[in-house]
Amino acid sequence: MDFSVKGRRLDAAQKRMGEKEKKTLLFQQLLKRKSNKSNITLVESINAVSTAPEKNISIPPVSEITSWYGEANVSVYREDDTAPSTPGVGLIELINLYLSAAQNRTRHIVLMWPVCPKTLAVVHALATLERWARGDKLGVRGLVFPTKTNAFYPLNHLMLGREDVLRHARQLAEVSGVDTSKLKRRCSDKDAFLFSLASQPAEGDHIHPTMGELIPHFLATPGDLSWESCDSHLLEHVRAKLARRSHKKALASNCQFMGNAQTAPDALFALDGRLTREELRTALVRLKKMGPPEVVIVNATRQIRMEARGWRGALCRFLVMLEEVFGANCPGVLVVTDHPRSAYSLKDDLWRLNHERKELRWSRPNEYAITGIASALKEDGLVAPGQTEIRAPIPRTLDVSVVDVDAAKVINKLYRLAGQIPNSQELAKPVWDAANYLARLAALPCGVATLVEWLGESGIRDRTREAYSWSSFHAKLVTFDMTAEADFERIELRKCMQMGTQLYENYQLGTPLAHRLAEIVGQVCGKQRKSLIVVFTSPIYRRLAERYLSAYRDYPQGIQFGDFQKRLRLISSSQLETALAHLNGAHLVFSGLDEDGLRLVITDDQIPAHTELLLTQRNGQSLRNTLKPLVQEFPAFRQWKPRMESILHRLKHLPEGNQLLMNADFVLPAFRIDLSAEVEATEDANDPEAWSIRLEFGAVLHRRPTHDVYVYDPASADATDRGFRSCKVQSLEPGDKLFVMTAELRELVEVVLKEAGIPIEHDKTFEGALRDYHQSILKALKTKFPGTKLADQVRQLRASILEVNEKLAKDFPAEQSVRHWVNLGDSPDTPFDALRPQAPMKEAHFAAFADALGFSKLEAAYYWRRVIMPVRNARRLDGRHVSDLYTHMLLQPESVMVHSGIKRETIKMLFNKARENIVTVESICPPVGETTNA
Repeated sequence: MDFSVKGRRLDAAQKRMGEKEKKTLLFQQLLKRKSNKSNITLVESINAVSTAPEKNISIPPVSEITSWYGEANVSVYREDDTAPSTPGVGLIELINLYLSAAQNRTRHIVLMWPVCPKTLAVVHALATLERWARGDKLGVRGLVFPTKTNAFYPLNHLMLGREDVLRHARQLAEVSGVDTSKLKRRCSDKDAFLFSLASQPAEGDHIHPTMGELIPHFLATPGDLSWESCDSHLLEHVRAKLARRSHKKALASNCQFMGNAQTAPDALFALDGRLTREELRTALVRLKKMGPPEVVIVNATRQIRMEARGWRGALCRFLVMLEEVFGANCPGVLVVTDHPRSAYSLKDDLWRLNHERKELRWSRPNEYAITGIASALKEDGLVAPGQTEIRAPIPRTLDVSVVDVDAAKVINKLYRLAGQIPNSQELAKPVWDAANYLARLAALPCGVATLVEWLGESGIRDRTREAYSWSSFHAKLVTFDMTAEADFERIELRKCMQMGTQLYENYQLGTPLAHRLAEIVGQVCGKQRKSLIVVFTSPIYRRLAERYLSAYRDYPQGIQFGDFQKRLRLISSSQLETALAHLNGAHLVFSGLDEDGLRLVITDDQIPAHTELLLTQRNGQSLRNTLKPLVQEFPAFRQWKPRMESILHRLKHLPEGNQLLMNADFVLPAFRIDLSAEVEATEDANDPEAWSIRLEFGAVLHRRPTHDVYVYDPASADATDRGFRSCKVQSLEPGDKLFVMTAELRELVEVVLKEAGIPIEHDKTFEGALRDYHQSILKALKTKFPGTKLADQVRQLRASILEVNEKLAKDFPAEQSVRHWVNLGDSPDTPFDALRPQAPMKEAHFAAFADALGFSKLEAAYYWRRVIMPVRNARRLDGRHVSDLYTHMLLQPESVMVHSGIKRETIKMLFNKARENIVTVESICPPVGETTNA
């Protein structure tokens, strides 16, 4: 839908109305609200009016949205926090709407902007506690769709105050002599389960239960629609702490009732997004027999929209299916989205489907009314301890630069041509793909040559590299040009092919966006000698820009990159929130925007005035079409209106664009490498000893049986506090939740390590890393023992090591060995084939040696695994092995990164990213003749 054309959404008379009259009309059309309730705005899609019931139909009154939240008073703790977090205003409003929909069986579309909680399961967990506070022991029974297999993982890292839960348990207890008149719904079998939290642990203090072990949750996946019991996951941390086996057995018995899908109170059910239409119906029918849900949350956020083709049609069909399966007992519905265009499109599609069917037509015109909720808190929607939520940020004037007009012309033409072809999604796929490729190409913060160079050095497979070349897309367009579908616009198509080739050639040394970025960097850091922070939408683009800017030779006044490098900091958007606290007057530039970047630009007080947004034309147009309806139609977001209007003012000169543009995304398009399977060495697949690990979604990894991997298993006694345990490939089993390093997370870990002082680059050759190690040893030795001969340095070094590490005295090598470790003066002139690490043989000795020379534990761990061990294993680290190195440094039980002084917020961010990269093992296949645990 085109929200930028006046009159499409509101008629001219409404446009001229004052704000007061406009609100009055909206409130009359929709729900009546109390004036002192939270700031939620209900907006009805105008297109829906044509399919709504006629005026003479009697419309039953709709109950107002009750303010439910606030009576439970159960503390919520994030992992590692000793003080509780509090739900933000946006999360509270979503909980209120969730409970109202469950109570009244109403249906809503929720526009939660600029960000939604990453896990909607938190909404259910907190909502069911509010039911407890009102005497309802059954809580609320909910369903969420679509999800992935990791949908419930965030619940394992949010704890509920143990004493608060026990307080509710006492108030809800059904025992003789206790007044139970206030109980609205009873469940005596729940008492033993809740009072298990009072069990005495074997050692240490009582722990707070996680949401995941307190709230029963069930998942239906392809091939498993049985809603099998979850009792093994309930109170699993409490069970692990009990000393006596009899107590553990009794607690497990208490969990059987709670873990049964047919009897479980407070239950949350989830439907895997991979289920077919028939599987969805089967799962819903079985759930109906076990006990239907009271409310359903449908996830229509950006992640779902970007990953699922035909998402709108699939979600609409599912919502209609709910009514067909559950009939008069149909649950309430919340469709949660983070984009105004998606909200309106979904409502229009739903009303269209409703108008076409003969039965079950809605009798109320406010079905799927759009509810605006302002939310600026990412991840879980909680406010951290000691912080306050900023609801009305300081107005800021923001600058915008728009580039690549030429690219926008050819991209728009290709989209227009593709849209004119019948069944365009399939028949015109080469045209769509070519347009999408050019859009990604125009958004590069470097030139094509830089991208190709990086791909080659990062170990990307040749087959994957083809997807980054215009020639492969051009060849498919040539083939399409010879088909009948191209007859009507063959001349235009050939012009686009020529223009695309010209763009590709022009972008070899740098895209317009890259050139503009270099101009800004040269002007601010070089000419004005000021500090500058540039924010990128991904760690990979940060790396590409770093390469491009360091090689750029046209800075003003002959300035070189090295002259101002210390004044320039390049970060990804996931690092921005931490970086804002340490701006120190630095200028801020965004090379493209993503959700994190836009959220902070609009809502954070630390964003300085005249922060510059660097966008391509198409993304500038999409950003304008996102912000316009928020400013014009949703009072819920009025606190951010000054900043949004500042951006809109800078974008008003852009052409309106065509209808296809309206479905585009404001987030800068990017080349992405999803799984480390893309960067693993090709010899792994051909290794006769390698096992094949098949993952969900079809990816296959090849690893030797003794290779170390990390599995997400938070209840395991061997797991770290963050839920990961290490194991060998040969011990993997189907169903295990395996961590797989993505290229983007690898880049992000690398940036964090470099900022912690590690001279680390995954695309640096092994020779470069080894020579760096030698230079670091020589420099540290000279700094630690200046002005003395090598023999004296060796003697002093050994003595200082043993002085601090008395336990090593018995087996620590003699001075002759220590001399060998530091006698590296000829290293720069030694051929690589003759170069050796010259380091201690034992890790404990190396750690003491490195510590005495002033290396941090982080540096020592890196050099040991990056340089010393690989040589002894007669192996040079390729891209996949470097990924394994970073994985180990982050996830090992005694993680050197966790204990290295890296900011706590950064460590949390890395582990949140890591949990997003967990995939289910479907099968493990050893070489022929060997057996497996499967």
